[in-house]
Order: sequence, then C-alpha cells, then structure tokens
Amino acid sequence: MQRRTFETMMLSKNILLRSLAWQRYQAIRTLYYSRSVMQNHYELLGIKRDSSPEEIRESFIRLSKEYHPDTNPDSTELHTKFVAVNEAYSILSKPHLRQVYDAELANKERQNMYNYGGIKTNAPQERVIFHDDSLWEMRDRSEDKKYEHHPYYGIRGVKKLPNSYIAAGAVVFMIVGAIFHFFLAKKSSDFAIEQLNRRDQIASRNHMLAREQAKLNGNELQLTLLRQRIENANNNKGDVKQGS
Repeated sequence: MQRRTFETMMLSKNILLRSLAWQRYQAIRTLYYSRSVMQNHYELLGIKRDSSPEEIRESFIRLSKEYHPDTNPDSTELHTKFVAVNEAYSILSKPHLRQVYDAELANKERQNMYNYGGIKTNAPQERVIFHDDSLWEMRDRSEDKKYEHHPYYGIRGVKKLPNSYIAAGAVVFMIVGAIFHFFLAKKSSDFAIEQLNRRDQIASRNHMLAREQAKLNGNELQLTLLRQRIENANNNKGDVKQGS
C-alpha cells in the first residue's frame, strides 16, 4: 500500500514538473523570434506591459482583423504579422503563461543591458556617447573665458600645476608623514622604557632596604613588627566601618 502511494506521488510530481516545463516553453517559444524582429508580445499588440486583460483582448481583435490573410491573401507580410499577433495573444491572455513570459522577458532585457560610466543602457555600444561635464576633458570650453582671471585652485598666485607635480608632492608628503610618525613612535617607546626602568630601580632599592632592615632586626623582631602592622590595619578598617 505504501509503495503504491509513493509511486502515485512520484508520478504526480513528474506530471507537475513536465506541465510547468511545458508552460515555460509555451510562454517563451516565440521570445527568441520576437527578439529577431526587435519586438516583444506587448509591442506586437501595441499595448503597455501593465495592460488589463480587456485591453489585451481589444487590441488582439483589432489587429487580427487588420492582419487577417483574407484581406490580402497574396501578402506574406500580413500572414506573418497575423501569426505573431495570435501567438502573442495566446500567451498574454493566460495569466500563468503571461507571468512566465514577463519573467523571461525581464531576464533577457537585463542580459542585454550594458554599463557605460555607471549608466545602464541596452543601446548598441557603437551608438553610446558618454559625456560628463564634470570631467576636465569634457568641459564646456566656451565657459573658459569667464575664469581666465580667477585662480585655478581658489588661491591667488597659485597657477595650475601638472598632475606629475601634484603626484610628486603627494609622495613627498607621505614620506615626510611616515618619518614623523616613526620619530613620534620611537620617542613614545623610549619614554615608556625609561619609566619602566625607573620603577624597577625604585622597587629594587626598596627591596634591598627591606632585606637590610630584616637582617638588622632579626626574624623574631620582624615577625613582631609584621603582627603589629596587621593589627593596626585591622583596627583602622574597624574604625572606618564604625564611622560610616
């Protein structure tokens, strides 16, 4: 029983996948043909992409009457247009096929987009002319006369410098900054080492004094003094707690 149920589920899944694949094929089968004539289904019907089903139907009826082969049986062009219009309507009139077609059409358009100077367009590369007035080479040279007597950098007496001079100045500034940073780092390190050495000397001197004092007093006197210090410290803590 379970095996039959599993086989039924697998069969249903295969049928569903095949139907989805067939719907996708039906929706995009003329997309490549439409690209060859530089028109999609919406352009063939002369409607917008957000057109309602009623608008799609009205456009189809009008164009099918106009392109019907009976109006001119000898015209192969009318026959081709009639077939294309019928194909477009067969896709756009069905919501599920139209949805698949819109997704495939959007994907194809994204693939045909090019990036020129941060601007995306689907125009042929040989027809794209990139222009940016903010670039020095592309400026409006007729406006140069207005700024003949103005300083280039906004500072009087400073004329326009070649880019090589500016680059050299930047390199020199970086080198000087690196040297200055190294000098400050070395000074800071030397100062820190000096402070540590001074603390070590003070600690060593105190340690030597304590050892000399311990030798003079003896062990018993040192223990007595230590007990007195501990008792005094405990008394001071008790006084502080009572006062608080």
